[in-house]
Amino acid sequence: MSRETIEVDGRRRTYLHIAPHRTAPTAPLIVALHGTTQNAKAMRKFSGGTIDDLAEKIGADLVYLNGYRRAWNDARRIKTSAAQKRDMDDVRFVRDVVERFAKPAVVVGYSNGGQLVHRLLREVPETFVGAVVIAAGLPVDEDFTLAGVAPARIPMLLFHGTGDPVVPYEGGVTKLLGRTRGTVRSALDTALSYAPAGEPAVVRSGDVERRDWDGVRLISQIGAGHVIPNLKTSPSPRFVGPSHHDIDTGEEIREFLHL
Repeated sequence: MSRETIEVDGRRRTYLHIAPHRTAPTAPLIVALHGTTQNAKAMRKFSGGTIDDLAEKIGADLVYLNGYRRAWNDARRIKTSAAQKRDMDDVRFVRDVVERFAKPAVVVGYSNGGQLVHRLLREVPETFVGAVVIAAGLPVDEDFTLAGVAPARIPMLLFHGTGDPVVPYEGGVTKLLGRTRGTVRSALDTALSYAPAGEPAVVRSGDVERRDWDGVRLISQIGAGHVIPNLKTSPSPRFVGPSHHDIDTGEEIREFLHL
């Protein structure tokens, strides 16, 4: 693991680079984007290392990017973070890191990082060959500067817990530490915004439900909170709700994207 820097718009930005023990030439770069109040290091711990494990298994370089003051400029109209208020060029930051590695990329965003993924897929979709959004509903049109802009059609995997106390599964006002972070659409409506027309195939196993369209999958964890699904950690249940150790994000990504 190494801590790397890159200059973006005259400002030094940082990220963690984790190289696999054995690199596979065909493996994509994996780009991980943390949630509000987190940084790269915190996301690794919060997720139980599930993305690290994925990268090692498939021989992929993995980068965890650091947002500005622990947040991302995610194209919402209501500006609640320093990254938004300073109009940080996070789109260019992500794109420039990907270009540094010169290989196809899969982006994985959790919470505020997932909100940035919604923006990336509308502004620089050619940068990615796959996208993963965890616990991040699409902002409602009134709170989204890119409302009406069609996203790229690339393989898209979404996760959301039905017991999420931060970003409501059924949509509505998001709240973190007593502060609102805007209003979002439901998990299903978010998935439908990316899915092709037609009814999905629905499979439920225990407390996990998978809805599959062509190239789009929504995984709903019944009763789970605002978490990155993994088999190890149960972080801050008082604030983010319960963790269910029944699925693993890295394995779900590997299966869905055929990595």
